[in-house]
Amino acid sequence: MQSLAYLARQPILDRDGNVFAYELLFRNSPSSDTAIISSDVQATAQVLENVLNSIGLERLVGKNKAFINCSREMLLNNLFGLLNPGRFVLEILEDVSVDAKLIRAIEHHKSNGFELALDDFIMNDEFIKRFDPLFKYVSYVKMDVVDNPPEAVAKAAQFFKEKGIKLLAEKIEDEPTFRHCKDVGYNFFQGFYFAKPELVTGQKIDATSAAILEIIQLLHTRPTFEALCSEFDSHPDVSANLLQFVNADAHNNPAIDNVKNAIIWVGMKNIQDWLMLMLYAHLDTQTAPAV
Repeated sequence: MQSLAYLARQPILDRDGNVFAYELLFRNSPSSDTAIISSDVQATAQVLENVLNSIGLERLVGKNKAFINCSREMLLNNLFGLLNPGRFVLEILEDVSVDAKLIRAIEHHKSNGFELALDDFIMNDEFIKRFDPLFKYVSYVKMDVVDNPPEAVAKAAQFFKEKGIKLLAEKIEDEPTFRHCKDVGYNFFQGFYFAKPELVTGQKIDATSAAILEIIQLLHTRPTFEALCSEFDSHPDVSANLLQFVNADAHNNPAIDNVKNAIIWVGMKNIQDWLMLMLYAHLDTQTAPAV
């Protein structure tokens, strides 16, 4: 069964007004202004599922980077194996708990080539102390200009410049705020002053979590290639998603049109990563990690 996949994107501009990247935002309805998020994990998983299976990264961001929100659970469970690290920036949400486990996960993502950003940073002693262990891994800090007064915005520019971290001013809504951020040295800018999030839609094929889970459980038994192909054939909704995934941004000529060749193209390890991402998108956070 087909339905519409929803996603919003908001441009991030450089100092010359050129598009540097887009932040990809969860949407669960045709409204591009609001979204009801019951789970950060599921929201990000659905964003990535829609990018990979339904819309395609090139259509969304062209040759630019894509910023995506990442909760602690997403970072710890490493659901980014299918992503091109040169194209995605992982935004660490402001409410994450920083401990040895999270730092190991951050080190892993950094070593795999991902750039990292701190989201919604507040320039005060509590935030600086909490996120200090992550500063050496982070390429960008996103400063919320609504929650930070102008003097904190200016202070952050000097503080992070000394650490070699680029500053991104977000939620800019007027010319004076933009000018202030630019004058004190910010590198990138985002907000309604430049553009509201733009809704992007695509066709998606709904797969049931039960079907996805059955294939994952089969993979745990180390099946033969023939058995795996047979299992996919028994779940045409998952198979259709797989074919959309392998053809979304691949320059395959001709396109891959059967499950056997799709599995060969993706590889057994990546098949499991893809299925786990789909499972997170379809299940709540209490259920998904239990497989």
